[in-house]
Amino acid sequence: HPGNLYVTTKGTLCLLDFGLCAEIDLKSRKAMTTAIVHLLNGDFDSLIARDAKDLGFLPQDMDVSELKPILTKILSEGLLESGSNLHARKRKLMSISNELNEVFFRYPFSVPPFFALITRGLGLLEGIALTGDADFDIFQASYPYARKRAVKIYGGHRFGRFSRSMTQLKEP
Repeated sequence: HPGNLYVTTKGTLCLLDFGLCAEIDLKSRKAMTTAIVHLLNGDFDSLIARDAKDLGFLPQDMDVSELKPILTKILSEGLLESGSNLHARKRKLMSISNELNEVFFRYPFSVPPFFALITRGLGLLEGIALTGDADFDIFQASYPYARKRAVKIYGGHRFGRFSRSMTQLKEP
């Protein structure tokens, strides 16, 4: 909850409770960075076919051809089309919740423990940001950091292929 976060006079975020902290190995950090880049690019094919497997959401040997159109619809409608306004996104996700539930029961999904912590942490930070700015956009706000991480992990020359298709997302 917000009471476990403090912002120092220098603007640094200080954690008072380490319940949302986890150590994430390099392989998982790289996979997560790649997944974020694919999400920001709207490259759901790569996100579903490779990233979901590399992060441990789906078995490596799973054929995802049947799953791709279903998850693409959910990701497009539930996340990107509703923007990053938490309330709009919640309403949109509720409207497709039956589809989402069906996907999780029908396919062998597993959520890695570290990812559950990251999701909770991002939800908390987004909620705090929306309190101060109802138009806060988590995707736009995280783009500069995601880009910096991708360049650091993959190098500028390899990241170029990712960043070319990010032109529709402007830095804040």
